[in-house]
Amino acid sequence: MASASAADTAQLRGFFARIGPNQAWLSDVSRQITDAIHAELPQLDADPEMRANTLASTENVLALLAEMMRTGQPAEEAGLPPAAVDYARQYVRNDLSLDALLRSFQVGHATFFRCWAALAHAELSDPAEVSVALELGAVWTFAFITGLSRDLVAQYTEERERWVRSAAALRAETVRSLLAGEPVDAHAAAQRLRYELARHHLGFVVWSDDGSAAGADVAELEHVAAELAATLGGGNALVVPVGPQLVAAWVGAAAPVADAVPAPASLEPAAAATALVALGRPATGVAGFAASHRQALEARRVAQLSRRRPGAVVRYRDVGLTALASIDPVLARAFVAEELGPLAEPSDEMRRLAATLRVYLEERASPRRAARRLGLHENTIKNRIRTVAELLGAPPEERIGELLVALRLTALDPEALSR
Repeated sequence: MASASAADTAQLRGFFARIGPNQAWLSDVSRQITDAIHAELPQLDADPEMRANTLASTENVLALLAEMMRTGQPAEEAGLPPAAVDYARQYVRNDLSLDALLRSFQVGHATFFRCWAALAHAELSDPAEVSVALELGAVWTFAFITGLSRDLVAQYTEERERWVRSAAALRAETVRSLLAGEPVDAHAAAQRLRYELARHHLGFVVWSDDGSAAGADVAELEHVAAELAATLGGGNALVVPVGPQLVAAWVGAAAPVADAVPAPASLEPAAAATALVALGRPATGVAGFAASHRQALEARRVAQLSRRRPGAVVRYRDVGLTALASIDPVLARAFVAEELGPLAEPSDEMRRLAATLRVYLEERASPRRAARRLGLHENTIKNRIRTVAELLGAPPEERIGELLVALRLTALDPEALSR
């Protein structure tokens, strides 16, 4: 195996200090690596959570690489960081091969080195120095990835053995088949899950976007899901971890289960600081089991795009239109620009007018009700709507549906929607 000497490592450390990859550069390279891995391994996208897992693992690995280069540590001393360990385990849970896992790290290495080479060419004027920087970087990163790959194999193998022995594997595989719409013996599946499928269901997900060590772990999220199921009043519940910080759950009953929004206080205090909840709509039978879960995931996507805070509970019933309208980010941005025109601008005045217009339209174009809701004088509402009509070139009442969708899209995170 190629190995960097102490002198070479010290020289590489000097190049790293001179070239100066910063956090913005590392973040951009992390996204490039994630895109490259998913382009090379399209099977990863079968799990909607996998791209976020790939990015988290990549960011962890690059942070470790940068710290070791910056401090002059030998590449052979690298150990697999926590998010990469979780990533290896997720491959097992999604029935993805060890070869695919190793290939993802090879693609990541190749993409990183391509970006490193571009940075060296941009920052170093002496061609001889560029050549040395590339050679040292190639040797060091090869040793770094080789060391990580050994850990990957060990983590994957250990998790695979544990997973195969676990009853959770059978439950997870059964749920995966149900959600994928594969032919399933409903009676046998119900026995494996200990959850009756021929009834009414309400699917929901509990997750945490806090990647720090203080974030809720799967066990905490499972507890939140179980407590929430009891609050929702289902006859029995099914709780299944589907990601490092994501739990899927269903409540079932002989009668429809209402998707009532529980109070944030119903979340377990220990996890309420990081946990969020998204609910689908009530549905029936095997098809309803899958449909309610898909809706919960869409409600979660909108919650993430709108940067909902921990403790939030989001219903698909309330955000379904926004979910549908934001599936294609390019079309969504164009739609907002076309419908709102200057109202889509980020100035304080345009934001105030847009917020007033949204309430006005939600209150069925009633200045009186809008004024009461906003705590303003009715004439203020009328004046603002008159200004809005001038900016739009037409009375807003003529396109209530389109304008409401566009206004709801503006509440989403512009940066997230642009990806």
